[in-house]
Amino acid sequence: MTSHKKINKVWHAFKQMKDYIENGPEILTHVNSENYFQSVDNKILYDGVSTLLNSNIGHVNSEIISSISSQLKKLDNATLFTSTNATSIECSQRLCRLCDDHYFSTFFTNSGSEACDTALKIVLKYWRNKNEHRNVIISLKGAYHGSSIGAMMIANGGFNNDDFNLECSNFHQINVPNSMDINDEINNCLDEFKSFCSVNKGKIAALFLELTQLSNGANVLPLRYVEEIYKISKQEGILLVIDEVATGFGRTGKMFDSQNYNIWGDIMMTAKAITSGYFPLGAVLVTEEVYMAFYGDTQDGKHLEHGYTTGGHPVACAAALANINIIEKNNLIANSSEKGNLLLNKLRNELLCSPLVRCIRGKGLIQAIIFEEIRIKNMEAWGIAEILSKFLSNRGLLLYPDDTNILIVAPPLTVNEEECSMIVEKLKDAIKKVEFLLQMED
Repeated sequence: MTSHKKINKVWHAFKQMKDYIENGPEILTHVNSENYFQSVDNKILYDGVSTLLNSNIGHVNSEIISSISSQLKKLDNATLFTSTNATSIECSQRLCRLCDDHYFSTFFTNSGSEACDTALKIVLKYWRNKNEHRNVIISLKGAYHGSSIGAMMIANGGFNNDDFNLECSNFHQINVPNSMDINDEINNCLDEFKSFCSVNKGKIAALFLELTQLSNGANVLPLRYVEEIYKISKQEGILLVIDEVATGFGRTGKMFDSQNYNIWGDIMMTAKAITSGYFPLGAVLVTEEVYMAFYGDTQDGKHLEHGYTTGGHPVACAAALANINIIEKNNLIANSSEKGNLLLNKLRNELLCSPLVRCIRGKGLIQAIIFEEIRIKNMEAWGIAEILSKFLSNRGLLLYPDDTNILIVAPPLTVNEEECSMIVEKLKDAIKKVEFLLQMED
């Protein structure tokens, strides 16, 4: 049996390792096709967050595993630094077709953070190639585009930039509608965007946006707001970079969240569920107009000097192709929409009565429960979401506390009604346990 003391050999993401080890995290050893993990302690846990919105088709899918195995036997490795491989071409063609061929070409990466940095470099070099001095980048408050340096700069202080003394003077965030009563808020946010565009006319290179902000409590941007910022961006010549890393491949009830708003960007970033986590892959899709800005003679210096050794890996691309086939063949997008509505309604009906719960929101199978900012005596270091995630883990359900008071619920797109009910019941019981602890303080 693996000792919990050995966990410090693996430095975990976004964790204070001292607390993490002392709290006895799960050490997983197996998973089955029903999306239940097994730990070294023989604990069984349902994957209620799709391995952080990766496992859209679920775990241990024999079809995608077979495709990966077949590709390994045919062409196990290749790099786009020295040659092109047929699987990456086919994958790019398929991705573009999924977007109604609005996008023309794909730059492959290995993750969402790499996709973000790639998109940022494309944007800045694009305007240099156009001989326009545009270098101001806009994002939305509450946005999270990754943990690489470029992605952190885009978030402009939203996610630990102070820890690294980053200079972000060319990166600006605008307010985003983020409440239940949003009409006035939409107008105020749009006025702010218009004003910033006016003051910085001809300087703004791109607007990066998530249409459903996972790390802002699954904040679903209002349709009118998106339509207006899209129109303003086009009028001002601002490139629109849409981040579909968390929302792509059926998560929001459409293949891409962009389709919920009937828009496409100039650039689109994706990763995570592009392979359902079976193999690391990210992708940046660009329109022909963007692509052609880099096209020319070598001596012109227009080309993009950027890349990753394993970008466009043939096995990763084979996994992506199989993943897309599985999503389409099994109607998982429709199931995401149907079960997402079912789960959201169940969560609201059963949990909103709790004084701990502020609101529950989301779209498709990307949902968040936002709790009040309350601390429990002798447990002040942790918020309600963090405490609940531990209680739930002990009861066989893995969810993700994206903040001290935000719990993400995002099961695989294969989820059924019984599993939705199970998630709600376990949450209901865990919340009652926290309520009891608070009552004990009185």
